[in-house]
Amino acid sequence: MQLIGERGLAHVSMSLLAERAGVSRATLYHNFSDLDHVLVAWVELQVDSFVSEVAQLAGGEPSPEARLNLVISRLADYFGSTDHRLGLEQLGNLAMAPTTGRAVGERMGPLMDLVAGCLRAGQREGVFRVDLDPEVHAALILGLLGAIRPHLVSGRYSPSEAAAAVSSLVLHGVTIGEREPS
Repeated sequence: MQLIGERGLAHVSMSLLAERAGVSRATLYHNFSDLDHVLVAWVELQVDSFVSEVAQLAGGEPSPEARLNLVISRLADYFGSTDHRLGLEQLGNLAMAPTTGRAVGERMGPLMDLVAGCLRAGQREGVFRVDLDPEVHAALILGLLGAIRPHLVSGRYSPSEAAAAVSSLVLHGVTIGEREPS
């Protein structure tokens, strides 16, 4: 992604990528048929690494609310990071083939699973409503974070402010009973 950030995707070739990676073109082509496949693999690696790190951190939190807050906070940090902005801008600017776009979308599954898992655990622990659909609500939470992304990029909100806004909205919608705003 750094190479794409430096030159723009239109100016990156498999030959240049192989050179930067320090491998032969044959080795690169043996593993990836084209740049689209490299990008899909990069997205998968980034998502898997992020999910693994955040799941481990969330596991140490004492309550479902704290786990969900941590996940939302880490997602807001990541969505506001330079690496994510670069990756999203580059992926957004690509004229990806529909199959590549679908493949990238499928690599986001672990993020959805991470959030849905927090919601399911909260249901099992009797804290989150049993009538919510963890998969749908996970998509809604990620959608809220995506919606606040322009405010992160512009600097209007810091990642912690964005996380607080999303967490406040979400937790007042998923907790059992009436709670006073904190």
